[in-house]
Amino acid sequence: MNELVFGRAHLWPWLLALPVAWALLWALCDRARRAAARYGAAPTGGPARPLWSSLRLATLLGLGLLCWMDPRFGDEPIAVERRGLDLIVCLDTSRSMLARDLEPSRLQRALQDVRAVLPRLEGGDRIGLVVFAGEARLWIPLTHDVASFAALLDEVDTDTIKVGGTDLAAALRKALATADAAEAKTTAVVLLTDGEDLAGAGRQAAGELADRGIVVHAVGYGSSMGSKITVAGEGAESFLRDQAGAEVVSRMDPDSLRAVAAATGGEFLRADAMVLPLVELYEKRLAPMQKRSYDAGTETGKRARYQWVLLPLLVLLLFEIAMAGGRHR
Repeated sequence: MNELVFGRAHLWPWLLALPVAWALLWALCDRARRAAARYGAAPTGGPARPLWSSLRLATLLGLGLLCWMDPRFGDEPIAVERRGLDLIVCLDTSRSMLARDLEPSRLQRALQDVRAVLPRLEGGDRIGLVVFAGEARLWIPLTHDVASFAALLDEVDTDTIKVGGTDLAAALRKALATADAAEAKTTAVVLLTDGEDLAGAGRQAAGELADRGIVVHAVGYGSSMGSKITVAGEGAESFLRDQAGAEVVSRMDPDSLRAVAAATGGEFLRADAMVLPLVELYEKRLAPMQKRSYDAGTETGKRARYQWVLLPLLVLLLFEIAMAGGRHR
C-alpha cells in the first residue's frame, strides 16, 4: 500500500518546537532592528522585516527536520542477502553429567550455557543439537528458529538417550552427517561433555571432520578431582554405584577433549574456569568465521522521498543568501 511513512518517525515531537523557534528568531531579528534604529543606522527594510525573516528561518529549520526524518512513499524492490554460519552442538546426556562439581549439575550448567549463546544467533546463524551418551541422536535439526530450539532444549535430560556410556565418536559422526557437505567452511561443531571417552574413538572421529574442513571445539564440564554422581531414588537421592557396589566417581578428562579439538584446529575450554564459555567461544572463534549466503532475493521497501523536501529547502536557502547583504551573506 502506498502511504507516506518516515524512517525516523520518533523525531515528530521536535516539530512542536518550531513555534518556539520562530518566536525566538523573531525576537532576535526585532532586537537587531531596534538596536540599529537606536544607534541611528539607516533602515534596511520595512516594519515587517523581522516577521518575514523569522518565518523564513523557521521554515528552513522545519524543512531540514522533515528531510532528516527520512520521508518515504511508494514501494520499490530491495535486494537482500542473508549470511550466517551453522553451529552443531553435541551435548553429553550420560549419567556422569549428573555430577555436581558444577552447580547445579554438569548437565544443567551445559544447558544454561547453550541458552546464553542463543541470542547471538538471531542474526542469521543456524543451530542444531545432537544429544549423546552410549549412542548419538539428532535431537534438533539445523534451524533458524531460536525460540523453537530453546523450547526443545528444555526437554533434554539424562533419560533422552537410554544407552549408557559416553561415545564421543558417535556424537561427532552424527554431527558430520547433520552438516551440509557443501558448507563445511561455514560449519562449526561444539562438543559439551565431561570428556570421559569410554569408547576411545573420539579423536579418530574428529579427524574425519577435519578431513571435511569442519572445526570441532570442546567445552569440558566437571573437575579433574572428580565428583560422585547423584541420582534420584525412592524418596531420596543417592550416589550411583557400579556393579561391585562401589560409588562411581566421575572425572573430567581434559586431555582427551584437548586432543579432539586439536585434531581439527579447534579450541578447548573448561567450564569451571569461566562464566559463559560458549558465549566467549562464539565471540572469539565462531563470529569471525566465514559466513554462508542464503535466502538471497528481493524484498519490498519504501522509496526514499527526501528530495521532495530537500529541493524547496535549497531554494529557500539560496533565496536567503541572495537577500542577505554584507557580512550576513
